[in-house]
Amino acid sequence: MKKKISDIVLKNINPPDYKTVLSSDDLAEIIVQRLGLQRKVSRAKHAKLLKFLLHARKNNTPLDIETIADVLDVSVSQTYEELRKWRTLHILEFIKVPVKDSDQFMKGYMLSGTTVNQLVDKATSSINMFIRRTRRIAKDFDDYVSAEIARESIPSKPKSTVKEDTQEPTTAKTQSGEDSENQKSDKSKNLEELDV
Repeated sequence: MKKKISDIVLKNINPPDYKTVLSSDDLAEIIVQRLGLQRKVSRAKHAKLLKFLLHARKNNTPLDIETIADVLDVSVSQTYEELRKWRTLHILEFIKVPVKDSDQFMKGYMLSGTTVNQLVDKATSSINMFIRRTRRIAKDFDDYVSAEIARESIPSKPKSTVKEDTQEPTTAKTQSGEDSENQKSDKSKNLEELDV
């Protein structure tokens, strides 16, 4: 099944000036807003989820969807929608981790980096990939427009007069035929006069 992706929306939100001391909660809120991880109409607690996922990543523990739903304080069905932006930027991955001294695996979601700086690097790579694809589309667009402009700049050829020229010999031929008939008629008259 193809992974659904979401729009990349970056927000220019900075730390508030009125606070002299910022907590990790404040910074987490700013980070998830700047990266556009939280949907515009959502009230899910993405800043809380970021900190929770970082702790789980350090313990190498993937989280199931139900646990993430509890952290976000939304339903399980809505949680899939909330995580779409995280996965679009390749910040969050669905993985399976082998359980120690067992043949079992733990499946769940885990951050793709152990620090927020590493997560920003992942987001940067995703955005750059988006820009590269956009550049390819832009190049095709420029080629099409250049070709259209080149075609429009070529002067149009004048209309052909061959048809008019071909009509003149026809007229001449008709006149020649009439002269020939007149000559035959004159000869006939001359012969009749001689007989008389």
